[in-house]
Amino acid sequence: MYRLERITTWKEVDRPRRIRENQTLATVAAALIDQWEHDHAIEVSATIDQTQIERAQRIFGLRLVPDDHLVPDDHEESATGHKVTIRFLRLEDVRALLPFGSAITVHSPTEARAHLRDLVTDLAHHYAPSPPS
Repeated sequence: MYRLERITTWKEVDRPRRIRENQTLATVAAALIDQWEHDHAIEVSATIDQTQIERAQRIFGLRLVPDDHLVPDDHEESATGHKVTIRFLRLEDVRALLPFGSAITVHSPTEARAHLRDLVTDLAHHYAPSPPS
């Protein structure tokens, strides 16, 4: 899928377009959307702070599936959070959750929690103060 607002120029090609036999633009688009929505290897269950849910929806789009009810959050400053499922193609893609910091709590799967913990540990070591000389 392309974000059309990001296309600034284009060039016509010198060959005729290829139309799939027995397909229309609508059927091809529907098939691509279905593939995009269901082509994932990992589903992450998480709770996102109320203050960050709109941002998460903008970033993850259809890959974020909210539950219908609010659940209590672990943070005192926010009384409620949204329980969601976020779909990723690969485990490595959970790094997209890092900008949310403690505003998101991943509940499962265990390997997603472990990978986030490893990423954060590496980041903390990277920015740890240098020992005095």
